Amino acid sequence: MTVTAVVGGQWGDEGKGRIIDYLASKADIVVRFQGGNNAGHTVVNDLGTFKLHLVPSGIFYPRIRCILGAGMVIDPTSLLDEMNELEHSGVNTKNLWIDRRAHIVFPYHQLLDGARDRDSKLGTTHRGIGPSYGDKCAYRGIRIGDLLHPQYLQHRLEEVLPIKNHEMAFYGIQKLKLEELLSKADEWQGRLSARIIDSVPILREALNSNQQILLEGQLGIMRDLDWGIYPYSTASSPTAGGACAGAGIPPRYMNEIVGVVKAYSTSVGGGPFPTELSDADGERLRQIGDEYGATTKRPRRCGWLDAVTVRYAAWLNGLSAIAITKLDVLDSFKKIKICTAYRAGDRTLSDVPDTVMQGEVQPIYEEWPGWETRTTEIRSWNDLPPRAQAYLKRIEELATVPIRFISVGPRREQMICL
Repeated sequence: MTVTAVVGGQWGDEGKGRIIDYLASKADIVVRFQGGNNAGHTVVNDLGTFKLHLVPSGIFYPRIRCILGAGMVIDPTSLLDEMNELEHSGVNTKNLWIDRRAHIVFPYHQLLDGARDRDSKLGTTHRGIGPSYGDKCAYRGIRIGDLLHPQYLQHRLEEVLPIKNHEMAFYGIQKLKLEELLSKADEWQGRLSARIIDSVPILREALNSNQQILLEGQLGIMRDLDWGIYPYSTASSPTAGGACAGAGIPPRYMNEIVGVVKAYSTSVGGGPFPTELSDADGERLRQIGDEYGATTKRPRRCGWLDAVTVRYAAWLNGLSAIAITKLDVLDSFKKIKICTAYRAGDRTLSDVPDTVMQGEVQPIYEEWPGWETRTTEIRSWNDLPPRAQAYLKRIEELATVPIRFISVGPRREQMICL
């Protein structure tokens, strides 16, 4: 039995979907454990290029059971649209299931998310994720399993909707009608009810029968609600600890934690980003790496690798291995830099400071010679250019975690395993 969590080691957009898709070839179950459709995971295979927002990245293997876990917040309309797109592309979704405890993202969540962000400038996706988690914590949330109990669902909406309409009126948003929401809920129930399950007995049986389970998170450590750059964070925990809570897996069963780290750094949304480049190198990283958000299409902020952040992610997640993605994007660079610490006035910081100070620090760089060799056709460590090997070994040293996977392109076969 192996339970492997795959988590982001930076600000998100590290390429977790690509790693999950690769590891899923040996898995029996993939569980998405937190978040909603506010981030996308890109998977490239023989059927095409897919940008998944809710559906776990193991969906391309028909034998695998894919579960949207209790820790998620789900927009059912978005989920149904995503399922339709997959099915039209020839992907079988019969093994897609939803834990009854996952919360629903309603239209009022999306409207309030957009209105609040216009005032706060946090850079949210306006997908309703934060407001939905907020309602969950305020005991005003409505869960996917409530769709199976229409009278109870109506009672909950009758309690919650006046509060939401009052809040929307503050922002000048037109009130929503109960009948419209009940009609939507009825449609969701008709199309999703057969997929709503209790995942606890399924995962317990899987663990008892030595099946392989993958836990898939979205975003990364620097967007964590507690440990990230709050308030420029997501509303859940994309860490290994969050994986246990959101998937319903006891911590003692976790035996592999893979942190996904891009060979450089990117970030979408507001907040501090110490290694951000506003020069030709930053634009070059964006263009070569096609660094545009899978969900929002917003251009990603780009910078050199921040090893302080990676080391922070390694400690807080208890990483057992690192997967490096997009190494090939650096193939044409003559010089490459790694941030090893921060400078704050006359002090040198080797750990991530609080959000305010992080916005004021200056990165301390090491400069490394580029390899200026195409790596996209390389399939083994020994065939990598010596300078690429040296760069990767330095990342291992700084992170204090071994690199086990190196991606040199988006296709499944473009993976070097160590």
